[in-house]
Amino acid sequence: MEIRTSDIELFGSVESLIESLKRDPIDNDVDVIVLKINNPALFCEKSYDLEILGKSLTNWVKLAFDQCPITEVVCDMSADIISSIKPHLKNKKYTAVFYADTPLLQRRTFLNILDWVQTKKMNVCKLERGWVFVTDFIKNAEKIFTTTEAHDFGKEDFLTVFNLSNFELAGQILKDRIINFHQQNGVQILDRKTTFIDADVSIEKNAVIYPNNIISGSTIIEEGAKIESFCTIKNSRIGKNSVVSSSYIEKSDIKENSKIAPFSCIINGNKKR
Repeated sequence: MEIRTSDIELFGSVESLIESLKRDPIDNDVDVIVLKINNPALFCEKSYDLEILGKSLTNWVKLAFDQCPITEVVCDMSADIISSIKPHLKNKKYTAVFYADTPLLQRRTFLNILDWVQTKKMNVCKLERGWVFVTDFIKNAEKIFTTTEAHDFGKEDFLTVFNLSNFELAGQILKDRIINFHQQNGVQILDRKTTFIDADVSIEKNAVIYPNNIISGSTIIEEGAKIESFCTIKNSRIGKNSVVSSSYIEKSDIKENSKIAPFSCIINGNKKR
């Protein structure tokens, strides 16, 4: 069986998805395949493993799928979509295919796509960078014919990291998303441009982050803590109402109401200087 353009309805504008999130999501009916393609333009052996703010490109994409079963498939840039996914098709109603080079994909966008596919009763939905198929339909397909692309939905979500310039742009956008998340949760971040916070960092409300700080790994900053300028904190806990000044802290637990003097270096709980 061949899939022709008449079988395909391209994804429309997000504005047309009225009330979409008020219905139960259908992601429990979806298997996800993430295609991992090495791009030599990024000058590494496995470009899909490149990290942005503590997560690889692949893991950023996977965040959008929550509890969906995910299969990661390494394939060549020239690989045919059908031959790439057929050995990995399972028994869920839908199979969603995305690429590991789109780290800006968000869960709300993924749910909107699934809702659109279900509402329109589509067998095939071609996206800016990816596909959603009815699994039983695609199992019997041999080719996909289409000459059009969906350009009007999720433009930022489908930014493709195909060169170093886009890698930098994706990093800037993810950095802003992380900072926005913490600010919306009551964290004071005094200089967005010079503050770098990894994806897995947890910061409680009323904490204050001064300019020129790097907070990475699985760090926890508790309520009311102040991270003054020129600190690097990795995989550590900073206790409630503590103050850290111009210091390096790694794999350490700083107790509540502590004051860490400038130019301290604390690793594994031991002060080095």
